[in-house]
Amino acid sequence: MLEPWLKFTGICSVVMAIIVFCVIFGGYSSFVRSQNRIEASKSLLTDACQKRLDIVPELVEIIKTSRIKTSIPSINQTAQKAAIILKQVIAHESAVENALIKDFELSQTQLTFHIKQTLSQLEALVDKNSSQYVSSQQFSALKKQVDTTQDNLFVIQKRYNKEVAYFNLRTKVFPGFLIAKLFGFNKIHYTSISKDLFLPAQKTFAPVTS
Repeated sequence: MLEPWLKFTGICSVVMAIIVFCVIFGGYSSFVRSQNRIEASKSLLTDACQKRLDIVPELVEIIKTSRIKTSIPSINQTAQKAAIILKQVIAHESAVENALIKDFELSQTQLTFHIKQTLSQLEALVDKNSSQYVSSQQFSALKKQVDTTQDNLFVIQKRYNKEVAYFNLRTKVFPGFLIAKLFGFNKIHYTSISKDLFLPAQKTFAPVTS
């Protein structure tokens, strides 16, 4: 018959093994869920970027019928470049490297500039009594699309950066860094997006005051 202390030791060992297993399995699952949230946020962000790109052809059509001097080839080239880089970001199934994030930020910044410049010029032509000017109804519909997409980008960007920061921090602090090292999560680093890349529409498209 086993001594009571041996029974106690055996029970404690089993309990400790269960606890360790739960901690390790729970930590691993937490990292996987965190990665899934990052990928979900990335998908929402790229979808919103694509929706903004889809507005460009309509913007170009309005430009063609107006008197503004915005270069159509220029805005088309900017949109095409942004579309190419966006596809590269979407194609990445793992963490997007820093260099591609920088290219993404630059292409989106340039696209924002062209959209803002064009909207500003179109707004100046609204409600003029000429067929070459832009109707207020046409402009309002387009502006609403742009504003909605821009606001969505702002919200989704914040969510993406929050998830990225959470994952990266977990790989560095106790006890997360132990689990990260055990399963190789410490070798993964997600790059956040500049917090100023996508601002709310009201701020992004605010008129420049002298």
